[in-house]
Amino acid sequence: MNTLLFTGGGGAGNEAIFRLLGERYDLHFADADPAAIDPAIPAERRHAIPLAAAPSFGETLVALCQRLGVDLLVPGVDEELPHLAAREDVPVLLPEPAYVSVMLDKLESVRALAAKGLDAPQTVAAGERWSAFPCIAKPRDGRGSREVRVLDDASQVAAYLKLTGYAAESVVLQELLTGQEYTVLMAADQRARLHAVVPVKVEVKRGITLRAEIVDNGAVVETCRRIHAALPARGCYNIQLVHDKAGRVIPFEINPRVSTTFCLGLAAGVDPIAVYLQNEPPATMATGQAGTTLRRFWANHIQSEKFQS
Repeated sequence: MNTLLFTGGGGAGNEAIFRLLGERYDLHFADADPAAIDPAIPAERRHAIPLAAAPSFGETLVALCQRLGVDLLVPGVDEELPHLAAREDVPVLLPEPAYVSVMLDKLESVRALAAKGLDAPQTVAAGERWSAFPCIAKPRDGRGSREVRVLDDASQVAAYLKLTGYAAESVVLQELLTGQEYTVLMAADQRARLHAVVPVKVEVKRGITLRAEIVDNGAVVETCRRIHAALPARGCYNIQLVHDKAGRVIPFEINPRVSTTFCLGLAAGVDPIAVYLQNEPPATMATGQAGTTLRRFWANHIQSEKFQS
C-alpha cells in the first residue's frame, strides 16, 4: 500500500479524499493549521507543517515525508509549488518546474496558450492600454477567486489597485467571458502521457466549487486534449474554462496542482494517483462517469464536557 501525504489538509475536499482512497492508500494530511483538518480524519494522520513562506518549510516537509515513508507528496497550495516542483528528495505529484512557474502567473499562462495558437481570453497587465470594459481584474499570482473583481470602466482600475494595494504590474485585466464554466481534471503519468480528461460543470462557486456535475462534453474534452498536446505536463493539473453559446471553449486559467474538485474525479472512477505511480501507457482516455455530482455543505463539530459531536 503506497503512502500519500496531501498538503493543504484543511481544504474542502480532503474529507472526501480520505473516504474514497482510505482503503487503497495509506493517507496523511498536513496543514499549517492542523486544527483546520476535518476531524473525520484520525488525529495520527493529521500533521503540522510551516507556511510555504517560512524558511523551514521545505526541510520540515521533507523530514515529515521521510518519517512517514511517503511514496508520493500531493501539494494542494499554490504558494508551496515553487518550493516543491524541483525537489528530487521526495516524489511530488506536480508538473515540471518550468510549467508550474508559467501557470502560476495569470499573464504568462495566457501568453503560453496564445503562443501555441490556442484560444485564450484577451489579457494584459493593469498598467497597459485597455478599453474592453466590463472586464475581469485579478492578481497575477492569485488563487481561490481572491480579489477577483468585475470592473465596469477605466476609472475602476485605479480604484481596484488602491483598494487591494497591488501594483499595476501585479494585476491582469482580462476579457470577461460569458457562458458555462468548467473545471477540468487532467491526469497524466510521469512521461506526460495523458490518461484522463474529466469535465466538471460548475453550478455554484464561492471561491471554491460548491456544486458541480461531471458531464459528457466532447468540445471541452477535445479542447483540453489539444491544450495538453501543445503544453504537455506530467502529473495532475486543472484547467478552468468557459464554454460559451457560440461554441467557443476558452481556457482562462491552468492550475498546476490538484483542485478542490479532485475528489469528484475520484468518485467518478478516475484515480490520478494510480496513473502517476503506475506510469504505464494509457489504454483508453478516461472522462469520468457522467452524472456524478458534488454537493458541499457545512458541518458543525461542537465539543464540551457535556456534549460531543
